[in-house]
Amino acid sequence: MRNKFQKKGVILIVSTLILGLMLILGAYFLNLTLTESKISRSQNIASQAYYLAEAGVNEAIWKLKNDPLWQADFETPPTCLNWSASFSRAGSLFSNGSYQVQIQNSDCASGEIVSTAIINLADGKTAQRIIKTKVFKAIGSLTAYGAVFTGGSSQNIDISSSILNIHDGNLFSNNHINIKSVSTVNLYDNPSTPEKEGKTLASGNLDVSWGSNLNSSDLCAKNMCLGDCSSEGCPPALVSMPMIDFDSSDPNSYKNKALVKEGASQCSILCNGVGCATKCVYSANEFSDLLWQVGKDGELTLNNEVTYVTGPIELKGSRRLKINGTLVADGTITIGNNQCWTNKGNKDCGFNGISVVDPGPDKPSGILTKTKINFGPFSSSLDIEITGIVYANDEISMVSLPWGFKVVGGILARKFSLTSALSPVDIYLDNSKILEGVWAGPLPPGGGKPPYSPVVTIGHWEEAY
Repeated sequence: MRNKFQKKGVILIVSTLILGLMLILGAYFLNLTLTESKISRSQNIASQAYYLAEAGVNEAIWKLKNDPLWQADFETPPTCLNWSASFSRAGSLFSNGSYQVQIQNSDCASGEIVSTAIINLADGKTAQRIIKTKVFKAIGSLTAYGAVFTGGSSQNIDISSSILNIHDGNLFSNNHINIKSVSTVNLYDNPSTPEKEGKTLASGNLDVSWGSNLNSSDLCAKNMCLGDCSSEGCPPALVSMPMIDFDSSDPNSYKNKALVKEGASQCSILCNGVGCATKCVYSANEFSDLLWQVGKDGELTLNNEVTYVTGPIELKGSRRLKINGTLVADGTITIGNNQCWTNKGNKDCGFNGISVVDPGPDKPSGILTKTKINFGPFSSSLDIEITGIVYANDEISMVSLPWGFKVVGGILARKFSLTSALSPVDIYLDNSKILEGVWAGPLPPGGGKPPYSPVVTIGHWEEAY
C-alpha cells in the first residue's frame, strides 16, 4: 500500500512540473508572438512614414519641374542664391498621416529638400520619418552640346588628313561638315547621358570621302539621317553663334573687367618667373615687347583673370605663353605659323609653347578673339593643353600641329578647319567652361537667367528617423 501511495505522489509532482513547464513555454510563445506583432506593426508604420516622406520629396521635385513660380524662384538670380520655400499636406496618403516639406537653395538651381512625415497612432504617440535630398539643374548648352561648334550659316567644318577625337560631346555645324583625305573622326559619348553626346550634326550636308572614317553614334544632316535624330531634327535646326561682349561699355565686357582689375592693382605678368608688368590691358606692340623680353626659350606667364590686347597677337621665335585665365584680343591670334622672329637685328628661331590653366570656379579661361585663331607647324614643342574655351568670331585653323592638342571645354568659331597629319586633336566637352567663357563669368551679362536643363537631378539621398 505504501508503495502505491508513493507512486501516486511522484506522478503528481511530475505532472505539476510538466504543467508548469507548459505554462512557461506558453507564456514565452505568447510574449514572442506579441513582440513579433509589435515589430511587424512598427515596421508597417515605419514604411508608411517613409513613403509619406518620399511623397513630399516627389511633390517638391514636381513643383520644381512644373510650377512656374517655383521654377522662377529656384533658377532666377539674384533671389535664387538663397531662396527657400515650404508647404505641408495632411491626409494625402493616409488619413492619420501628414508631411512638412522645406527646400533651401545653396546656389541658383541647387538646393536641399527636407521632407518630414508624421503618422498619428491610436495611443496618442506619433511615428516620424525624415528624408533629405539635394537637387540641382544642370546649365543647358548654348551650342547643342557641340565640343566643336561652327555657327556660320555659310561656313563649314573641314577636316583633312587628321585625327580628331571628341569626348562627351557632339560635332555641330550650321552648314556642312567635310571629312576627307584619309581622316578619322571619333566621337565618344558619356554612358550617363548618351542621348546628348556622340552625335554628328550638320544643318547642311555631311560628306565623308573615300578613305576617311567617321565613328559616331548618330548622323543627322540634310543628306542623311542615321541613328537617333529625333530631338535635334534631321537636318538639325540652326543654332545661333554665342556672342561675346569684348569691349562694350557694359561692366561685364571683357575689356572693362580687365580695366577694373588693373585699376585695383590686381594684374601680374611674369617674365621667366619674375614680375615684369602690372597691367591687364595692352596694345599689340606692348604685348609683343613682353614676348620679346622673355627671350628665346623663355616663358611669359599671364596671372591675370583677363588679359586684353587691343590688336593682333603673334607667338613665334621659340617663346612659351602660359595663361592662368583668359587671353582676349581684338585682332588675329597666330601661334607658331612662323619659326623665326627678327627684331632690331636679332633673330630667334624655334618651336613655341602655349597652355591655358583654369583659374577656378566661376572664372573664365581660354583664348578669345574678335577675328581669327591660327595654330601652325611651329605652335609647340610639347603637347598643347587648354582648359577653357577657344573662341573666334571668324575662323579657327589648325595646320600641321607638331604635337598633340587637347582642349577641355570647347572650340567655337564661325568656321573650323583642321589639317594635321602629324598629331591627334582631342576635345573634351565641358559645358561649364563654354558658358563661363561666353559670359565672362558664372552668369549671363546683366545677371540674366541661365538656360537650365528641364531635368531635375537628384545629387544625394539621405534618410533620418
